[in-house]
Amino acid sequence: MSEKPITLTGGLLAGLALLSAAGPFSIDMYLPGLPQLGRDLATTNAQLTLSGFMIGMATGQLIIGVLSDTFGRKRFIISGAALALITSLLCAIAPNIGILIAARFLQGLGSGACVVLARSIIPDITSGVAAAKAFSWMGIISGIAPAAAPVLGSLLVSSLGWRGIFYVLAGIAAAQLLVALFVIPETRPPANRTPLSFGSFTAVIKEPVFVRYALVVGFGFASMFAYISASSFVMQEIMGLSPQIFALVFGTNALGLMMGGALNTRLLDRFPAAAILKIALIIMTVAATIVLVCALTGLPRIPFFLALFFAVMPLSLVMGNATALAVAAVRTRAGSASSVMGFGQFLLAGLVSPLVGMVGGSQAVGMGVCMVGAAVVAVMMFVLARRAD
Repeated sequence: MSEKPITLTGGLLAGLALLSAAGPFSIDMYLPGLPQLGRDLATTNAQLTLSGFMIGMATGQLIIGVLSDTFGRKRFIISGAALALITSLLCAIAPNIGILIAARFLQGLGSGACVVLARSIIPDITSGVAAAKAFSWMGIISGIAPAAAPVLGSLLVSSLGWRGIFYVLAGIAAAQLLVALFVIPETRPPANRTPLSFGSFTAVIKEPVFVRYALVVGFGFASMFAYISASSFVMQEIMGLSPQIFALVFGTNALGLMMGGALNTRLLDRFPAAAILKIALIIMTVAATIVLVCALTGLPRIPFFLALFFAVMPLSLVMGNATALAVAAVRTRAGSASSVMGFGQFLLAGLVSPLVGMVGGSQAVGMGVCMVGAAVVAVMMFVLARRAD
């Protein structure tokens, strides 16, 4: 008896979006609490909790994607959501920065499984322009997380302290676990599974088009993460914004991500994904350069905030189109491809966080330098991908 085809319904897409929002929720919600966290635990290494989470995300995606090609998607989504739930509670009661960093790493492992498998399921059931649109819609829906998370985080910091944020993250992980159990189908039936072989990584890495588009995704995300990792310190400690005003500024930029995703779905009806990606990368690079100039000249607020908005907004177009173009090059190995992409994306993001504090002499200049540098590399990778395509 043949398997009944799975349709990408609105409900399924919303469920995948919630799973893919595991990262934004776990990153953006506690940004307003980073200064308080550092004071409470008497540490200057609060940003390393970001790096720990991102490296955990990278590791989880690298391992789980290829395993899911062999053993199916659903069981790993369930396990990942359960791990995220348990470790969120551990983060909430962590007595020192060392345990918190370790717990954040494990939380990243679980969240990484949710993210990579949400991305793997789309090419399991659709392809081409439909897949690019699905990735964009998933980005729009999951974009609610980075828009709402810092606002909610600032309220929680004011009322419950930074630990309260992790109890809320545990609740979100519980919702993701319910979605994994009751909404997400198995999209990798036994007939479509491949033998377990980490040689799948070799196969996708040998495809130059995939590698270069994957690096576009990775460095594009790293550019934004330079902003994410430094924004709470730059805006609250240097510019003197309150946690609530910071959350509004951060949320506005997150809404820009959603706007970019919505725009992308319309543009794909008229233009090729590669053409849209090219323009988005140019806008992102120019805006990041303006951010750096503002940082070097004393952070004039209006140009600085506008440049940040236009440095962040195109990322939805970059991520959606570059992901679709990368996966299209190795569609029969979607799980392994998603693993490699996710590993590179979050490893680069984890590395850029401490790098921001090491260059430029200040958090603001370091943020600008890293944003520009990553954006320029993303443009270079796009040019090389087009030559190989």
